[in-house]
Amino acid sequence: MEATEAVRNGRYYTRELWRRLAHYVAKRRHGYRHYGSLEQAAETILNARAERRFEAGSHFRGVWPRDLCFAARGLSASGFDGALADTAGWIVEQLLASDVFYTDFHDRYHAATPAEGVDTFPAVVLLLAECGCLREHADAIVALAARHRERFVADSGLVTGAGSSWWDSALAPRETYNTAMLLAAVERLESRDIETTFTGDAGLIRDALYSRLWNGRYFDEHRTRHGPDGRSSVLACDANVVPLYLGVVDDDRAASIVATLEDLETPNGLCMRSEPFSHTAVHPFFLLHRDYHYHVWPWNSFMYAIGLYRYGYTERARRELTRVEGVLESYGNFLEVYTLSGAPYVKRGYASAAEFTVAAALWTEYRHLTSESV
Repeated sequence: MEATEAVRNGRYYTRELWRRLAHYVAKRRHGYRHYGSLEQAAETILNARAERRFEAGSHFRGVWPRDLCFAARGLSASGFDGALADTAGWIVEQLLASDVFYTDFHDRYHAATPAEGVDTFPAVVLLLAECGCLREHADAIVALAARHRERFVADSGLVTGAGSSWWDSALAPRETYNTAMLLAAVERLESRDIETTFTGDAGLIRDALYSRLWNGRYFDEHRTRHGPDGRSSVLACDANVVPLYLGVVDDDRAASIVATLEDLETPNGLCMRSEPFSHTAVHPFFLLHRDYHYHVWPWNSFMYAIGLYRYGYTERARRELTRVEGVLESYGNFLEVYTLSGAPYVKRGYASAAEFTVAAALWTEYRHLTSESV
């Protein structure tokens, strides 16, 4: 069985490498397709993705639950509730048919890259909640919750298990991001009276997040034996923007996070981390691109803008959106990542994905959210 899994992983990474290289060559030669406007780009991209279970985009030809849970509100605002619910149900079926928390779902195969998904279960819960389908899949969620707790969650409530998260280039577990995701998922389950192994634990998880990972100004990305007070004090967006977007922090902590994240704001959008990862902090597959989770990711910026807006920082939200739109409009496309200077991330065999579903969906969510408030 282990050999079979190793063969599968080898085939996956071979396919992934060839796709990335082919995409890189194409972008170096021809650049990125210009759709004329971001409105036209979003409409075209989301309509096309609805026919293929909302694939992530470009060389990412699979369905990624973590992307899809953040894209859900924008997709719903665009009228794709039915297709979104169908995709969510399909993902649940695939997870129940296996003992693996896959991160990347395809028609003929699935993958856990670079390891089993620590955020797959909470992402599926958030996705189902946005679809209004949680109760329909309650039995499956009960089983998946038990599996998730056994593999990844400490008695303290922190999500400490190793595996793949959004920042899958990093070796160290993304403890704050993973714990915030679980907290949001448990809050959704408890608010709908769906009993799982986590019922009644939202307070425990929140207390662990606040007591073990809050440093007085912002959330540390994870605990570490090498940093002061046993924490990694590097300011990182996955540990702070995601809690803002999910609404799992109180107003005082939100204000402190917002004040601190201003240090990462650049003329072209929010930088993902106060410094790139070191060579020893990333998986070998990312050694040539250890700054991949450092530059500006438009969908991170859109989450940031939405979080800012929901917590009442409307001018800051508008400013972030304007910065990122200014870059993307010059390309007429929704990029996965671009450099601090505003150029698409194209280097050493990797080129930013384009037509990126979650970026288009989050941009749509922001526009829908702000238009409702006018």
